[in-house]
Amino acid sequence: MASAVVLLFVALAVVPVAAVTWPSNNDTFIIPANGIRTHGDNLGNDHDFSYNGNGSYYFWMVNGTQGMNAIHITTSPSSPYGQATVTDATEGTFYVSSTGGHTGDDAVLLLISVYSPTQSDVDDFQVHLDASGYNWDPQTGAAAPAWTNITHYNSTYFNSSTLDATFNVSNYLETSGSDVLQTWKFAPLDNYATYENQVMGDENFKLILVDLNVGTISTTFGHTSDLDNGGFAKIHYNITSNPSTDAKIAFNAYVYNWDAPQAKKTIHWLNRVNAYGQSAPGTSGYLVQPS
Repeated sequence: MASAVVLLFVALAVVPVAAVTWPSNNDTFIIPANGIRTHGDNLGNDHDFSYNGNGSYYFWMVNGTQGMNAIHITTSPSSPYGQATVTDATEGTFYVSSTGGHTGDDAVLLLISVYSPTQSDVDDFQVHLDASGYNWDPQTGAAAPAWTNITHYNSTYFNSSTLDATFNVSNYLETSGSDVLQTWKFAPLDNYATYENQVMGDENFKLILVDLNVGTISTTFGHTSDLDNGGFAKIHYNITSNPSTDAKIAFNAYVYNWDAPQAKKTIHWLNRVNAYGQSAPGTSGYLVQPS
């Protein structure tokens, strides 16, 4: 009898803990680690970017493709449609670009997803982010300010430091008092991949959502060659926790608009990626796998 009790105790001890996923991949409210942006630009024009004054961003992505064609992650402003980057560099720079019909997207957010079978990589994770780019008082119809106002020759709207902050394990997204742990990122499709060619179900990520306090200007704005960084949001990251070769850190982008037609005060746009065995044009993303 004693042996049976011991065996039962051991069996119970090794039962894996169920992943605590976010309640919904879409139609949901999320507060970034550094709080919701409450200003329109760096000129002191105040706006509450929340949907209903509750201090969170509203992720509202209504079908399988809408919003995933306009936003990209790219390593160069000269390649606005981006690419699916895989790198071993724990420090680097990328941009969040727009090729959509809105000439200006009011706010860019970054989702950082952290996975490793080596628990210390997750428990000790730390990254420093620097962001820069253009921000402005939100315009009717999700537009950038007039060309004569926004060029770098009149740099009122350019901000060389919209974010300079470190994020760590204390900033992991939580639900019901526990860190979120899931294979997917927020998207209009269920079970949507976190990085290009991800084998879904194999890796559970912890998440950090960051408001970069910056907008991004679309290539449809025109004259973007005269803008700093092509008008795109620029992000420099430095993963300072020295993760092992087991780790994977994925970066994904979302954008918000104050007055977009049919999508006011919502996060409605994101970069497209595909899971293993899928394919679609216009994919982009950024994955760090330390060497």
